[in-house]
Amino acid sequence: MRKDLYYIKQLLNLYYGGFTTRGQERELMDYFRSGQESDIPADMRADRLVQVCRGADPKIVVPSALREQLSAHIDMLDRRERRGRRGRRLMVWASVAASLAILVTVGVFLIKESSVASYELTDPQEAQAEAQRALLLVSECLNKADSKVAETDMLLERLGFDLTLFEDEMDDSLMQDCNGTFSGEFTDTIGV
Repeated sequence: MRKDLYYIKQLLNLYYGGFTTRGQERELMDYFRSGQESDIPADMRADRLVQVCRGADPKIVVPSALREQLSAHIDMLDRRERRGRRGRRLMVWASVAASLAILVTVGVFLIKESSVASYELTDPQEAQAEAQRALLLVSECLNKADSKVAETDMLLERLGFDLTLFEDEMDDSLMQDCNGTFSGEFTDTIGV
């Protein structure tokens, strides 16, 4: 029995590796069919189930509606792909529009600044106050932009866009602290 068990375990290893012949596979099925379940070691009971099921009726019944179900599933995948392409195109156009808006804003700002007499801050406290005001303004703008993005995401979800298609393309590394956790609010970095 011990040598027989060792031989069966070797055959199982060969079977799971895909190296058995038809005769060896038949040996495995015969061994597991002939023995009682209580005679088989606990670590080989799952193997017995595999071999017994493998030796069952090999006739496979294909459901009659399988063709229609597969066709409907393929059509659904095609629609999802087309919708994803439309969403990517929409994102490209939105990116182009945002870039143009930034360029126009910078251009207007530069033209406005060139007409206004430039000034230089020499007092450190006054410079710090100006820097704090500028950072607070940037922080408020970023918070507003973040809320608009959340609003837009909610709107796109209502319209049926699958936003998970764009998650791998987005990089939120600028909005993570040194531990890798997301910081949802922009705050004053000077500490006031």
